[in-house]
Amino acid sequence: MPVQSEAEAKPVILVVDDVPQNLDVLKGGLADAYQVRLAVSGERALRAAQIEPLPDLILLDVMMPDIDGFEVCRQLKANPLTAEIPVLFVTAKSEMVDELHGLALGAVDYISKPISIPIVQARVRTQLALRRANCMLQRHTEQLLRERNVIERIIIKMRDADHLNQRHLRYVISPVEKTAGDMLLATLLPDGRQWVLLGDFTGHGLPAAIGGPLVAYIFHTMATQNGQAIACLEQLNEQLCQRLPREFFLAFTLVEVSPARDTAMLWIGGIPSVYHFAGALHSIDSTLLPLGIFADECFANPSARLSLQAGERLYVCTDGIVEASGKSDEMFGDARLAVFLKALCRGEQQPEDLMSLLDAYVGGREHTDDITLVEIEI
Repeated sequence: MPVQSEAEAKPVILVVDDVPQNLDVLKGGLADAYQVRLAVSGERALRAAQIEPLPDLILLDVMMPDIDGFEVCRQLKANPLTAEIPVLFVTAKSEMVDELHGLALGAVDYISKPISIPIVQARVRTQLALRRANCMLQRHTEQLLRERNVIERIIIKMRDADHLNQRHLRYVISPVEKTAGDMLLATLLPDGRQWVLLGDFTGHGLPAAIGGPLVAYIFHTMATQNGQAIACLEQLNEQLCQRLPREFFLAFTLVEVSPARDTAMLWIGGIPSVYHFAGALHSIDSTLLPLGIFADECFANPSARLSLQAGERLYVCTDGIVEASGKSDEMFGDARLAVFLKALCRGEQQPEDLMSLLDAYVGGREHTDDITLVEIEI
């Protein structure tokens, strides 16, 4: 690895002042610790600020004949190449309005004239230390973002690999981030039963999505083996309790439809009510805890056993719908959802129309939770 020379290792300070004596004083006080670059006008300062290596800090006089320091600062901050270089004004203008104007333009500090070299040195050291800390923070942030993107791609690929059997299903999924806490799994078992699992992990985004591949693996493995729904839930609950932190759990609904599609069993744990449309709309409330809270949770008793007829429907959703907050901070709620579902049953709406309805309700604000609605047609 090449060794930097002492000069190369020193931070670069650009000093701008139209008075040569001021330049001499500042250079004399800074040259031992820094590479000092001088400019006697605003025009030259703008050029000198773009010379490699770029300055680590700029000391800028305000009152100059060609371009004043305020305009130089404005142009520096407007140029992506120089926008991040800290600017300290060195000036005899000590009025508060002048200081506020300079700070509003992006300057980090003011040094008053007449110049005190010890004060200049202290302010320069402080700003360079802050710049180093900010650069280090930015590098760490960029590294974390790169690592996050890799993990997101892995999780998305693992989820995409899970086959979603869409037979008898219509749905809308709108995640807040690329990786969602909501997950939808559906499959037909070898004996003809249909399983549909809608899950909502704590929170949203990457932390909420991290348990998704584990849930999908257990779900599909049990389905391939013609397993029982109760055993599948017990296995999911046990593994989530063992492998995830206690603060992460999975609110869920598991629907099992019989091969003849004339009966269904529902297990609902901590998720909004399931709706059953059979001429009229009926709600079925949660009776179980979410998965991943207590390892000994019992799933022997379903939340509901339904007799079904052709043309009936089941609707399952996550709380991002009912908890969407309007302009008055009132939640969208179950009543508005029921009105939409009735229109859906009459054929007046499609599942994807839900997002337009919710967008209008929140009044242009960003949604704060993942949104999923699933229709199971009988």
